[in-house]
Amino acid sequence: MRIAQLAPNIERVPPDNYGGTELVVHLLTEGLVAREHEVTLFAAGNSVTSARLVSVTDQPLRTHPGILTRQWQAFDIQSMLKLREMQSQFDIVHNHMGYQALPYLAQLRCSTVSTNHNPIKAYNLPIYRAFKQLPYVSISDAFRRFNCGDVLNYVATVYNGIDLDRFAVKESEARSFLLFLGRICQDKGTATAIDIAKALNLPLKIAGKVDEADRTYFDQHVKPHLSQNIEYIGEVDHDKKVSLYQKAIAVVYPIAFEEPFGLVMVEAMACGTPLMAFDRGSVRELLSDGETAIIGNSKDELIARFPELSKFKPDICRRRVEQLFSKEKLVSNYESVYTNLLSSRRSKIHDKHYAST
Repeated sequence: MRIAQLAPNIERVPPDNYGGTELVVHLLTEGLVAREHEVTLFAAGNSVTSARLVSVTDQPLRTHPGILTRQWQAFDIQSMLKLREMQSQFDIVHNHMGYQALPYLAQLRCSTVSTNHNPIKAYNLPIYRAFKQLPYVSISDAFRRFNCGDVLNYVATVYNGIDLDRFAVKESEARSFLLFLGRICQDKGTATAIDIAKALNLPLKIAGKVDEADRTYFDQHVKPHLSQNIEYIGEVDHDKKVSLYQKAIAVVYPIAFEEPFGLVMVEAMACGTPLMAFDRGSVRELLSDGETAIIGNSKDELIARFPELSKFKPDICRRRVEQLFSKEKLVSNYESVYTNLLSSRRSKIHDKHYAST
């Protein structure tokens, strides 16, 4: 198949550190190339890929010194104009950019599909409703429930995947602290993680970026609690992240929104590390309560159930990822989506032809 992957321009593919969408796009693109598909990746210019790379910016927008935040959408539009110009070269276009691409996808003559990586909000809901007939993929069944499952044309659910070779269980590592890993913000529940660690009298390491929009939250709800036991170590690279997973007693995951997926949950389990998570979004779908996680509705419930973690087995955590969230399964599932959409398109063209004769 001739496949175009349309990625956001905000981070490179794969991301240097933070960037769940870009990581999934990377694994999918490389997997498709390895299976001898003809793949073109639309992404930031310093992306690293085995596919053909098409770029409208030489660096990711988030770190580009010459491009302001208010100018970002102009580069997304440029990507889509380039895609429209090249559309005859593709059998199918896979959109990971989001709602910005929908008006352009509707004009293309080739097949398209959009994976919704982020929740639909009130400000972009009218756009999704206007293009509800386009094919969409949800990254969890929970995503559909909370994001217009009865309105949009969802054709499949495909879980995000990871490269298991880059994660490992280290039985020899002493697990001595709790870990919060992710963007430092109210939605991710950083302050609640601090409360849980304090109540359990355990050290907490906090790893993740602080966006400017979340700076006030960090200064008011996180920074005042930092100490020898509550440590903020900033944004970490892959190797450091894996080392943190391997040494953590558990990852604390008290999210305050209906998160559609959450790669941190999968990565932690791949390192044999269980989670203490709030029952929001896709948490109960991705994790197994009592086997790979403690799932509850309040911090008091997670604190009360903490002793259960001593009975959890790292190999059970790892096995769940192997069964559901490998990069191989990710690629196979999307191949099936593409094949089904192309087959449906051919059938419609065939039926239309014969109806007119």
